[in-house]
Amino acid sequence: MNNDYQAIVIGAGNGGLMTAATLAKQGIKTLMIDKHNIPGGSASSIHRGRFEFEPSLHELSNVGYDANDPNCFVRGLFAQLGADVDWCVEHTELYHLVIPEEGIDFSLSSNPEKLIMDLEKEAPGSAGPMMQMLQLGQEAAAAYAYISSKDFDPDKLDELYPHAKTMAGHSIKEVLTAIGMPERAQAIVSQYWCYLGATATEMDALTYFRMFVSYLAFGAGMPRLRSHELSLALEKVVRDNGGEVWYNTPADKILVKDGKAYGVRIGGKDYYADNIICNAYPEFAYSYLIDKEEVPEKSVKLVNARESAMNLFTVYLGMNKSDEELGLKHYTNFIMKTSDTDEQARLSSMDRANTSAVILNDLNKLVPDCTPEGTCFLFLTGFSFGHAWDSITPEEHQKEKERAAEVMIRRCEEALGIEIMPYIEEIEIASPVTFARFLGTPNGTPYGYKMNKWDNYIQREVDRDADLKTIDKLDFVGAATRVGDGYSTTYLGGYETAIEISEALKEKGEIQR
Repeated sequence: MNNDYQAIVIGAGNGGLMTAATLAKQGIKTLMIDKHNIPGGSASSIHRGRFEFEPSLHELSNVGYDANDPNCFVRGLFAQLGADVDWCVEHTELYHLVIPEEGIDFSLSSNPEKLIMDLEKEAPGSAGPMMQMLQLGQEAAAAYAYISSKDFDPDKLDELYPHAKTMAGHSIKEVLTAIGMPERAQAIVSQYWCYLGATATEMDALTYFRMFVSYLAFGAGMPRLRSHELSLALEKVVRDNGGEVWYNTPADKILVKDGKAYGVRIGGKDYYADNIICNAYPEFAYSYLIDKEEVPEKSVKLVNARESAMNLFTVYLGMNKSDEELGLKHYTNFIMKTSDTDEQARLSSMDRANTSAVILNDLNKLVPDCTPEGTCFLFLTGFSFGHAWDSITPEEHQKEKERAAEVMIRRCEEALGIEIMPYIEEIEIASPVTFARFLGTPNGTPYGYKMNKWDNYIQREVDRDADLKTIDKLDFVGAATRVGDGYSTTYLGGYETAIEISEALKEKGEIQR
């Protein structure tokens, strides 16, 4: 059989784009296909009137300012590939938390000393535990880097990073309680949980602490032209290095025989390749793209055992006033009815759009010129779990979107003491139905599977060959893989997958670079 390509990448989402760009840069003959007419999946843009909305990216971790710093790996990956991105970084505070019902109105400084001092004033007795949490976070970041390295030896993990497995095996709540963090302080430092899709009693502390210290050390990153700048930059790398990109091109079938993938059927024609990389969710691939008899039983059991992470409901607002005129002071505002993350999740299951918990982002705080002068762009995000939107009719859908959006806007107005409604020039609303239609993911979730105590990064990495690598020459990339959700992690996972493929091809003498 003569191969048409050395690698075929299905899906131009974050993971697929990074994989294809890295493969092409390595000199590997690569084809990337996508069912849409533009790259990026949710890393794209929405134009309404004189505004260009950011669809999904709140902020990236691990961007920082120095591409040579291994901790700033996102900036480093793009720089290494020659992907030109104009980065903006906000490094004054982590987020602003408002819980009127509990009298909490607190901003977390990005200065560790100030954060510890401010938290001690807000919750006496928290200074020592907060210092310990930051130390554990530094160890978690180092352990992550070691696990991802070529030198990783499971038998040495305990010796080098003695708390890593303990953090991986216990929840955020359990570890914070064990180190003596007061309840009020726990509530304040745990609110990033909704960026990871599992609550403080579900999410393992290793993953959470690592993310927390990353934002603290390197700030929140955003491309000046929003997330679509990232997608276009990576697509350009693919093309500049001889790769092919086909849009409006869904995959009909992944060709598998005797446990090995060998090609993709596209438009009724079979194209053959040494390696197939799938950016679609495993459930979709197993159900629609691969012959049933070729899907390993253990793969089906694994995806059935896992729980999809949260769904998102987002309101995009183009405002005819500047953020200063509106009275907004912070980039990220978590506006909650309760500090209990389990209760936040429970309330979300009672409301199609969890209007009891809203994240308000003011993009102009990070990218001041992202809208015309005298205007600003706000996006409000609610989250939910489960299948609340499954039974909604098309007629009900629009009414429910408008109802939920108004409640969310009013909630923000009351909590922050500002007016939003009178100054809205453009509005767009996306429900889980919207995301499901566009992304093709279970319930529309962009978050992959819940990272929890039994299914976190260490378990997935150590047992990776028995995880989603069950069909030879077929790799999955994206949020539903071992690295979990998030822009930063999906870029890293795509890069690591591409490097593994290129090294295998080099050993066979099939590429020279």
